[in-house]
Amino acid sequence: MKKPSQSAAAAAPEPRPGAAAAPRHPRLPDQITVGFGPAGLLGRFFLKADAAARARGVTLSLAPVQQLVETNLSHSATWRPLLPLFNPAVGGITDETGLCIIGRNAEGEIVATQGARLYDWSNSNFHEAATSLRMFYADPERQSRPGEQCRVSAPSARDIRGRVVLSGAGWYRPDHRGRLLSSILPRISRALAYTRWQSDYTIGLIAEPVVSGGMARRAGFTNVEPSVELIASPVGDRVCCALVWMQPTQLFDDLAEFLSDFDAQVDAGIHHRRA
Repeated sequence: MKKPSQSAAAAAPEPRPGAAAAPRHPRLPDQITVGFGPAGLLGRFFLKADAAARARGVTLSLAPVQQLVETNLSHSATWRPLLPLFNPAVGGITDETGLCIIGRNAEGEIVATQGARLYDWSNSNFHEAATSLRMFYADPERQSRPGEQCRVSAPSARDIRGRVVLSGAGWYRPDHRGRLLSSILPRISRALAYTRWQSDYTIGLIAEPVVSGGMARRAGFTNVEPSVELIASPVGDRVCCALVWMQPTQLFDDLAEFLSDFDAQVDAGIHHRRA
């Protein structure tokens, strides 16, 4: 992690004797420059979150947003189709307006993903962008599906405006579920999006059964509001979601709580590297 020109990542572990070396990928802390936001808090958070993922057998790195599409297609048995807003071919997302976090196991296989997308809604808001489908497609009239709609009744939908980041595209390979990765990767995407783009809001759409299972709470979202209904969309004929959202002060409070309460500790590792 650089702030700027300062790296804080540990050396990657050596492969086991006799095992084929997995392809090397950049380590997440080496790819991050802390720009906007409280540098001390963000720097400590990124180190701890990266250590927490590694403690669970997952090494994180940033990748082009197209990697989300490719990974989604190759794991369709355990991952429903992406919302089109994460697909550069139809949603208009680019590597300048999006980010992709990839988690790999010791063999170099992709076992987790998380994405984020920046919108400039200075002259709009979530309600208008969602119901017009401009949030999902670069050209809704030409690219949306027959009968596709987005119905929004969330109370705060018209108040969410400005520089808005949508965090999503989260997936964990079945053999890596139950490891609290859903408490780590979404927080990284929100913090990284803020320090890169100085977002006014971070939002997400979480299917109601998943919210009932505690996902919004595990991911650290502060506000959870029903509802956003996706009709005839690529993810299903009728999918009811909660709108989850937070502002920067809530985001930073959540990161501070993560540093205080989450179980992966990096202080000893930092001290060792400094020595």
